[in-house]
Amino acid sequence: MIDVESFRQQIPVCQRAAYLNTGMSGPSPVPVVDAIKQRLDYEMEEGSGSPDVNSSGRSVREAARQCVASFLNASPEEICVTKNTTDGLNMVLNGLTWNPGDEIVTCDLEHSSVLVPTYYKQRQSGVVMKVLSMAPDEPMENILSKIEDALTPRTRLVFLSHIEYSSGLRMPVEEIRRLTKDRGVMLLLDGAQTAGHIRLDMKELGADFYSIPGQKWLLGSEGIGALYIRQDHIQDVEPAHLGGRAVLPHAGPRDLEPNSGSMDKFLMSSANTALHAGLIEAINFIQEAGITEIEQRDVDLAGSLKDSLREIPGVTVLSPFDRRTSSGLVTFAIDGVDPEQAVAHLWEKNRISVRRLSYPAGIRASLHFFNTQDEVGNLAEAVRGLAETGVSG
Repeated sequence: MIDVESFRQQIPVCQRAAYLNTGMSGPSPVPVVDAIKQRLDYEMEEGSGSPDVNSSGRSVREAARQCVASFLNASPEEICVTKNTTDGLNMVLNGLTWNPGDEIVTCDLEHSSVLVPTYYKQRQSGVVMKVLSMAPDEPMENILSKIEDALTPRTRLVFLSHIEYSSGLRMPVEEIRRLTKDRGVMLLLDGAQTAGHIRLDMKELGADFYSIPGQKWLLGSEGIGALYIRQDHIQDVEPAHLGGRAVLPHAGPRDLEPNSGSMDKFLMSSANTALHAGLIEAINFIQEAGITEIEQRDVDLAGSLKDSLREIPGVTVLSPFDRRTSSGLVTFAIDGVDPEQAVAHLWEKNRISVRRLSYPAGIRASLHFFNTQDEVGNLAEAVRGLAETGVSG
């Protein structure tokens, strides 16, 4: 059982508002921000280029990689610390070799970080972009059937979010992997809505590539994330941006050799060590609460909100009710109420932070473990008021 109040005391925004927008950017707890500040102060006081600072910086960055690897049940050699989810997705998509006619299968619920890079790969390389139509609450069996029907001998990659940002639909990725593995189709997953939200195990999932952020459900800072590439695929992904680590060490200017087998090839010449320190503390914070307990609580809170919302006339819940495909994200629409105006109203009148979505058009609440049943109830009541009187009421 999570001691919710003790965690809330470490997240200052919880004393100021009902923060139900973790799926956009999570509120960092005090230990995360303190770790970042302390590292910045140390670099300021000792000089960012001094030997001790350089040495400790390497240790912090390696510790962050080790921490991510342990959290994802992967080896450190399969992890690269990145800027964010999109950064990692682009590393993979732009690093693989493509031929005209190669197919990438995705769906219309996807975030732009999936759809736009795939679209540009189609423009640049003649790849066929196959966008499957999915309902926001598509049943699991239908998801699998649609993906299986879309696979052909030309399909090289299935590229999806593990949890769809648009409705919280949780994709059955283990079952999708079973469809793709025997066909030699690679699986790239956007984990923007999963790390810190649900339990992740790269060995169990079997995905070839998995990219996560630090700033959402992990409650870390903006500007840091991580990419997992399964060991046997590392050499298949060429770095699109090149720095000194893309060649083997100790190579002279006339005997350069590519560093093909190491995730280090993706690293640039400098990194923000303070953000690495914050990422370590964020993962520690989540692990202290317990990821299995977090996942259970997030889905329970979301289920409670969905049950309340569907009882309100004029409100349509767009997210799935099936627990197998549910998450802590709840998307809903209010008849006759513009989502953007509703989001502004909920903040200004009720101090509730949620997000507007354009497709499907609606309002999205993110329920994380530090949220409370009272906050769920207050949101439902505020939505009831909007459904009855509109934004001006």
